Amino acid sequence: MDLTSSRIAQSERTAWYGVAVLMFISVVAILDRQILNLLVDPIRNDLGLSDIQIGVLQGPAFMVFYTLFGFPLGWMVDRVHRLRLLAAGIALWTAGTIACGLAVSYDALIVARAFVGMGEAVASPASISLIADYFRPERRPVATSVYGTAAMFGTGLALLGGGLLLSLSEMIGPVQIGGLPTIEGWRFAFVACGLPGIVGTVLALSAREPERREEGHPLDGTAGLGTFLLSARLWILTHFSAVCLIATMSFAFMNWLPSYLIRGYGWAPANVGLLTGVQFLLLGPAGILAGGLIVRRMQANGVADAAARVLRLGAILIALSLASMAIPWSSGTVLLPLSLAVLFVSMLPTISLLAIQQATPGALRGRMAAIYFITTNLVGYSLGPIVTAALNERLFTESDQLGYSLGVVGIALGPAAALLFSLSLPQFRKIVSPTPH
Repeated sequence: MDLTSSRIAQSERTAWYGVAVLMFISVVAILDRQILNLLVDPIRNDLGLSDIQIGVLQGPAFMVFYTLFGFPLGWMVDRVHRLRLLAAGIALWTAGTIACGLAVSYDALIVARAFVGMGEAVASPASISLIADYFRPERRPVATSVYGTAAMFGTGLALLGGGLLLSLSEMIGPVQIGGLPTIEGWRFAFVACGLPGIVGTVLALSAREPERREEGHPLDGTAGLGTFLLSARLWILTHFSAVCLIATMSFAFMNWLPSYLIRGYGWAPANVGLLTGVQFLLLGPAGILAGGLIVRRMQANGVADAAARVLRLGAILIALSLASMAIPWSSGTVLLPLSLAVLFVSMLPTISLLAIQQATPGALRGRMAAIYFITTNLVGYSLGPIVTAALNERLFTESDQLGYSLGVVGIALGPAAALLFSLSLPQFRKIVSPTPH
């Protein structure tokens, strides 16, 4: 092997090690964010909370601070050492997750969730920026798709691991440390889920910070973020609006899935965690990798706007899978619509990130990724849980009717998202396939 080949191989290994580290960090972030969803009913019963209060904990308590810190951190991603910044964020959200397990009131839980949101605001913008600099453009769809599987691993582990931790807590019994609240049940699950963040902090500091790639782009990033936003405003408006609707459906499904099975089908929380966790661990990565490969194959065949076309189809598929949850399935057959929903919900976020990478100049990727995650998560993560809770409390007044609420969310938002993606297609093509001058 000559010196050049050796350097390329070393660069590839370094890049994939970086992706592996970012995947682990993403798994930890999603685990710490989503573990609350399995613990809804134990927390609600222990602290005497309503569904709407739980929806606030799932959404705004986390997302408001994720949003406030998102753009300043995205700006820093484009300017400072990204892996050190990422390590600081991990340490902050790890402390917030452990604090959730030690909270003795609703207000304390809100504050703890806020710290989780602050820390996690740096994770996705830094990761998307790093992957874009680790790999050449033709390698990014696969690398980004592989990285995207971490989100589903995190969701699956939050459900599977959460159920196992609840069972483990019952076996161990109450744990008392000084004057802290007794750590058992849902508190034990939060504290245990926070500990892997310590490993994530160390790993972030072990990876290599890549040089920032300077690549040609039809819309010049050196002219500034404002110029790019103005030039691409029609695509940004339609694409981001559509993804916000997708995010609302997705977060409604993921946040209320455990309660849907516990209340509607009488499943025990540990069983919910086991079965749905396995679904996310198996079908989630499969959906993400399939989406990335489909887009790559279409792009190789000359379909420059492949990402937007797949997103449009996915919006309809998610809507149909949520609508099917309103059907009165048996305790066994309900896994069928859930499997389809997991497959389709997992497919779209990574494809949307591919579109962002494809359409954004390299000098602006950190800030554009921050804007993307802020807007879609602010809308989806805030509205998805609360809208579903409000429908269930005000329209469908029985606690076991969550399937109807989720069905309404899908039927109302899916077609609207598909329409917006259709409107975005011509604008996306202009950006990624400009007419030669």
